[in-house]
Amino acid sequence: MKKRITTLFAIIIISLLMIIFNTTNAQATSADNEFFELQFKIINNEENENVDIYLLLPKEYIEFAIEHDKLDIEYEGASTLKENNIPSIDVDRSNILDDIYEEDGTEYIQILLEKNEDNIYSFNILSDYFDLDMKYRIKNDDKDFIAHIDNFDIENGVCEIEYDYNADIVKQPDRKMFSFGTILLVAIIIIILILGISSYTKHKNNI
Repeated sequence: MKKRITTLFAIIIISLLMIIFNTTNAQATSADNEFFELQFKIINNEENENVDIYLLLPKEYIEFAIEHDKLDIEYEGASTLKENNIPSIDVDRSNILDDIYEEDGTEYIQILLEKNEDNIYSFNILSDYFDLDMKYRIKNDDKDFIAHIDNFDIENGVCEIEYDYNADIVKQPDRKMFSFGTILLVAIIIIILILGISSYTKHKNNI
């Protein structure tokens, strides 16, 4: 009987270690990536109105990318991206606006984004740049809205952003508290516990 109990506890401990390992491994993988991804999505655009989405990239980030790539160039507004190849900033030069957006004394380069097949506007940011001080500009004939994301979270290398078109609200999507793998492992532990208790009860009744 003691052997069965020992085996049962060993299985439980192994399962718990697997959960901890999987969680730690996911975090480490994210930390090892050179970039994280901004994912911007429009929701509740019920009339399917046409809208342009601009990423507002701050001067500080552009200078950070220049230093990261060890380039000998100076920041000179939009021409910095239009006339130079900065490997860490992957952007179509034709999508860079000449006009500079300014807010609270900070300059921002406006980059027109294009959505993918999932209707997501994505852009890669260097992972070792710790400020989410870039912004989004949502613009058409009836709207000119600036979205701030400085208090948003990055999970598994992705910062998900949702813009409610009707309400002019920027938020992050609701997140699952536990991953499928974690739930599965917890379920296995519960089943093992039930089987162990059942086995113990039967053994006790047979004595």
